[in-house]
Amino acid sequence: MAPALFAPWASHLVQSAAPQPGERVLDVACGTGVVARRVAPRVGSNGMVIGLDLDPDMLAVARAVAKQMDLAIEWRQGQAEKLPFPDASFDLVLCQFGLMLFSDPHAALTGMHRVLTKGGRGLLSVWQGMDRHPFYGTLDEVSRRRLGTSGVQDMFALGDADELRGLLTDAGFQHVEIEPVSITAHFSNPEEFLDWEMDVDPAAIPLMQHLDTPSRQAIMAAIREDMRMPLHQVMQDDHVVIPFHAHIARVRR
Repeated sequence: MAPALFAPWASHLVQSAAPQPGERVLDVACGTGVVARRVAPRVGSNGMVIGLDLDPDMLAVARAVAKQMDLAIEWRQGQAEKLPFPDASFDLVLCQFGLMLFSDPHAALTGMHRVLTKGGRGLLSVWQGMDRHPFYGTLDEVSRRRLGTSGVQDMFALGDADELRGLLTDAGFQHVEIEPVSITAHFSNPEEFLDWEMDVDPAAIPLMQHLDTPSRQAIMAAIREDMRMPLHQVMQDDHVVIPFHAHIARVRR
């Protein structure tokens, strides 16, 4: 998913942030580090880039890839809601598609505000609403029909720009700009794309974890079959082609 989806968004986020040589940058919910790797060459050897994520497996990938690219990035395991850094530690804080998944978005944003220097800036991306992403609306409906629940909507929980603005203002940011941005992603392997989406949801929801293996496999097979036609509808020339819509929020402390 990174090359087709998250890398283009990372390029846009970093380009919008315009990191400068010597700046100190924090990438919150860095995942496998795609944003941090875009930033590191721009701040140079006099700058600093730290990637923070809760998932040690994601961080292991991030470390390995950065080492291969000879990039000096520090990787830290920790919670976005409890940033383990002193006040005014960073000139720039970035967060790509993580805010809507945090257990306490207000605490995470308050922490980002705290660790920014006076006049420091932050850029965050969140997906627009599920109504802008019909394929995922269908996956949500199928999951609810088969399981009685779904976590798909969590990805789009901050799709309302006014709600996002309110969260940022409540966290202490005085200068808030929100820009709608759209990027069309192309996935070359439809089966892998569907596998990945189903691993994120419904396979990962708590209910599925409590089922025995045959029951879990039967439900996943049924959902996969239900998604065959929706998948076909977003294919062009054997590729999955889906427009994704996000809000990019720019803030200053």
